[in-house]
Amino acid sequence: MNTKGKILVNTEQFKAGDALFAPLERAGYEVEVNETFRLPSEDELIEKLQDNVVATIAGGEPYTARVFEAAPSLSIVARWGVGYDKVDTQAATRHGIPVAMAFGANHESVAEFAHAMALSLACRIGPRDRMVKSGEWSFDGFHPGLWGRTAGIVGLGRIGGAMARRCVASRMRTMVFDPWATDAQLESLGVERAETLEGLFAEADLISIHAPSTPQTRHMVNAERLALVKPTAILVNTSRGPLIDEAALVDALREKRIGGVGLDVFETEPLPAASALRGFDNVLLSPHVSGMDRMAEKLVTERCVSNILDHFAGQPEKIRPYVVNPEVLKG
Repeated sequence: MNTKGKILVNTEQFKAGDALFAPLERAGYEVEVNETFRLPSEDELIEKLQDNVVATIAGGEPYTARVFEAAPSLSIVARWGVGYDKVDTQAATRHGIPVAMAFGANHESVAEFAHAMALSLACRIGPRDRMVKSGEWSFDGFHPGLWGRTAGIVGLGRIGGAMARRCVASRMRTMVFDPWATDAQLESLGVERAETLEGLFAEADLISIHAPSTPQTRHMVNAERLALVKPTAILVNTSRGPLIDEAALVDALREKRIGGVGLDVFETEPLPAASALRGFDNVLLSPHVSGMDRMAEKLVTERCVSNILDHFAGQPEKIRPYVVNPEVLKG
């Protein structure tokens, strides 16, 4: 096939022939979709990149320095999502490869999922569903609920802001910890600033994590801060697994020092079969899918496709707002 090159769709959720990728084919590119329903390993990715691959629509596969060094034709990585902790951006920059994100396309989806997890835990929907399906029918105590309580949101990016709007709409007093948030942002959302993480953890009935994964944020939810939370508090994390010290969290759960936990992300993914997190009735677990509703499927994919086409059309200004290493762009 005589094309302008191959574009790999490495995410796990698509099938060959998906109409969302038709614009790439119409533009003259061959599209190869990963239909294994798992992400390629580093070695598998390197092997795939040898075949005149000019772009990838990336999932959570590792883009290491070794990968970029072994990618002779790769011109752009379009990340399906907003996190790029699996991408060595310095290596990408050395090779002149922009890493383009889908900012602004799925933040409402992630916030909705986080809010749904929080509501499910606060209303004990899971245990009550299992009770009735098992043939039981009884009053099992008052559930804590969320409305009128205090929400603590860590990180006020797009997702944190969308979560804040949901909490405010639930008539929750809403605190935000984010050193980079402006007073104007806080005022526009009707939320208040938490001066310290410790203060937020001590006061909040719901703690929702929406921070990026960096060396500075690793284990920001640790034994010391978990010791401050109310025994009825709910903790939700839909951002990145390394933000929580899972061993400390398991200890808090075993000692009944926290009311409920909702996790869509983990320190190790997939979650190991032996993880103690699987054994608690007040823990909701999800396989890193919070941003994958039908609306996001369309909007995020369209953003990735547009970033690739604009890049090859020589229009760097169109993709600049989405590129995390804009120094590689011309103009």
